[in-house]
Amino acid sequence: MSIFGLTSEELARRRAEREAFDALPLVEQNAKRIADLEREWSVLGTLRDITFTVQFRVESEVETLAQAAREKGFTVKITNWAPGERFQFTLEASRKMEPSAQEVTHWGKWFEDLAASVPDFCHEDGYEDFGAEFEGWSYPKKLKPTFVLEGDHRLKRNWYITASNERTRILFGETLCDFEASNGWADSEGVRKADAFQIVPKKFIENAERRRPQDPEPTASGFSQWLYSLYANAYGKDEDRARGKLAEQKISAERNKAFSATNHQTIKKRFPGWRLQHNGMISGNNDGPLFFEIKELAVDGQALRVLPDLIFNNIDTGAHIIVEVKHSYMTIPSNLWPNIWGQLWCYSKIPDIRKSPSVTVVGEIWGDKTYSRHGPRAVYLRASVRRDPRVAAFDQFFQTLFNIYRGI
Repeated sequence: MSIFGLTSEELARRRAEREAFDALPLVEQNAKRIADLEREWSVLGTLRDITFTVQFRVESEVETLAQAAREKGFTVKITNWAPGERFQFTLEASRKMEPSAQEVTHWGKWFEDLAASVPDFCHEDGYEDFGAEFEGWSYPKKLKPTFVLEGDHRLKRNWYITASNERTRILFGETLCDFEASNGWADSEGVRKADAFQIVPKKFIENAERRRPQDPEPTASGFSQWLYSLYANAYGKDEDRARGKLAEQKISAERNKAFSATNHQTIKKRFPGWRLQHNGMISGNNDGPLFFEIKELAVDGQALRVLPDLIFNNIDTGAHIIVEVKHSYMTIPSNLWPNIWGQLWCYSKIPDIRKSPSVTVVGEIWGDKTYSRHGPRAVYLRASVRRDPRVAAFDQFFQTLFNIYRGI
């Protein structure tokens, strides 16, 4: 056994796999890398924000390549490092594109050729080195938006600007949340890995039929609570659930501001057309109805009443995004809990949203954080998972459960 916990056979196998990969043509290497990434990232749609990075020694050469990249539609960021670094400047050029091996290889070669055309750099001792070096391409960094809830106003504002920008980029599908299964700050057992919530639809439905509610409420939250009761004893500890409920009861105005925060400048620049249509998180801050009614999902003759946390719509395309926010200390399965998806399924049936050409539902789980024993409290995004509620299997599963809930 090696110091890395691998046997000599495992190390040899990995070395052989690496050598075989390096022997492939570049386009095939990129195809394999993209295929691995897309297992997780494909949920964000058909385009990906891909960044190409080039290192430079001389500022004038950076500006030349930066201008060429801008003319090709790239957004450019230049970082000037402290003296003493091998390279003085880093250029990062990003653009939304199809995540195909051909596309990525084409642009990688374009940046590599421009970097190779930069004259060599001569050090004071006469030693010559590359003037620029193409570092490679990458998908966006996963983000963990964190909002500080108390303390100095300037501190809170600086954190708010950064966190609202990150939350916006996640919400509108540019990047992923840096998923955290357990609320590490609050979990005495430490951070745990994420497993998926395992459902066998037939058995879940059979259990639901045995446990029909006697007096179902005509609300989405009532349906969600009943769904939760079907598996509550099999997932999470009683104290975790109690702490989660207590946390939700004591959510402050500051927390609600964080939970509904988006960055207007980021939306305007990167996601034009999107606007907040409904905010159910902050009372008195919404001109819309106190709740929506869905006659199609009537319970005992009463239209189902629903109050989504957030609804966004795109005024250009008519698309909608519906968000359900939870604050929890529980360990989160990678696909979240069925009761959240049941609640979001109800929201997707709101009459105006049913007419939408495209609907995405997003489940968000937030947790608590502090940076020192007496430091300011904060909330951060632990998980953000998105789905299409119109996928047949998803829609039929929750329609069946809702019919059981309302007794038909």
